[in-house]
Amino acid sequence: MQRIFMFDIDGTLTPARQRMAEEFIKFFLTFCKDNTVYLVTGSDHSKVLEQVPDEVLGLTSGVFTCSGNQYWEGESLVYEKEFKAPEKLFTYLKDKAEYSVCPVKTSRHIEERTGMMNFSTIGRNCTQEQREDYYHWDREAGERKQIRDWVKHMFPEIDCVIGGQISVDIYPMGCDKSQAIRYVKEKHDNAPITFFGDRLKPGGNDFPVYSAMNQESCAPLDIATPVENWQETMRILQEVYND
Repeated sequence: MQRIFMFDIDGTLTPARQRMAEEFIKFFLTFCKDNTVYLVTGSDHSKVLEQVPDEVLGLTSGVFTCSGNQYWEGESLVYEKEFKAPEKLFTYLKDKAEYSVCPVKTSRHIEERTGMMNFSTIGRNCTQEQREDYYHWDREAGERKQIRDWVKHMFPEIDCVIGGQISVDIYPMGCDKSQAIRYVKEKHDNAPITFFGDRLKPGGNDFPVYSAMNQESCAPLDIATPVENWQETMRILQEVYND
């Protein structure tokens, strides 16, 4: 049975919120020609178009955006789901953005996407340098973990996970990247899947994929592969999956 390959984008195929490296594009184009590939990201479709070149997207079987709440095949939108967040959640997030003690704050703290929300205290209009600084600060301060825990405690029907370098993703329970696994499983007659992601630990936005893969009947053949960057992804693909 043909193996399906599924990839997170930020931190897995590209540097966070940056375009795919030319060195990796050259390798990945060949890989996509020889394999069935899907992309799975918490970002919206416009950000995917900024980061992944058209020639790569043209060789994928599909792209799941907004943590699986939107699915694209080529330029065609196959499905999408909606999410209306409670007003109390908006109030908390606005207060958190205002009173956070993170070193720098810019703007665009709350971003509503299809089927989900993305929240960042530093704001998505930060520079790449500010993004890196916040990421290192948050590793010590644990601000995003605190936000995640509060949301999950106050809204049991809503999930909150850490994504990328500066933000958390918020969506209805179950409306996460695991949707993509179930969809592909059904589409490809339960074919084995290898997934690559940089947030596969509990609390990360790739962890639902790991959980879903271990609930499927084909689980022993499914592989969740943690990586730290696109260089590690390329190395593993070259060493393990290149014939």
